Amino acid sequence: MINNIQVTTVFVTDQDKAIEFYRDTLGMEVRIDTMMGENFRWVEVVPTGATTSISLSLPFPGASAGNPTGMIFDTADVMKFYEEKKDTVNFTKVPEAQPWGGVMGEFSDPDGNTFSIAQR
Repeated sequence: MINNIQVTTVFVTDQDKAIEFYRDTLGMEVRIDTMMGENFRWVEVVPTGATTSISLSLPFPGASAGNPTGMIFDTADVMKFYEEKKDTVNFTKVPEAQPWGGVMGEFSDPDGNTFSIAQR
C-alpha cells in the first residue's frame, strides 16, 4: 500500500544555482546534497516541516528543464508570500481568488519550471 509521496523531481540545468533559489529565495532546507558515484549528484530540498522532498536533478536522457511541474505549494497566506517574494521570484500569474474558494498564483524557478502557490 502506498502511504506517502517521498520525493518528486524537478529538472534543473545547474544544481548549485537551483539550491540557491530553492534554499535562499524560497526558504527551503537542503535535505541531501551528495555525490552518488563520479558523475551523479543527488540533491533534495524540502519545505520546513514537510515530508515530501524535491530532487533537483540534471535532466535524464529525453527530459529537459523548463516545464510545468504540476506541483502546488501550500501556504497559509498567498498574498503575504507574493508581497515578500515578488521582487526575487518570477510570478507568471499573480495570486487571485479562485472559484473553489481559495487563492492561487503561479511562479517559475530560474530554469522556467513552473509551480502553483495556493491557500485553501
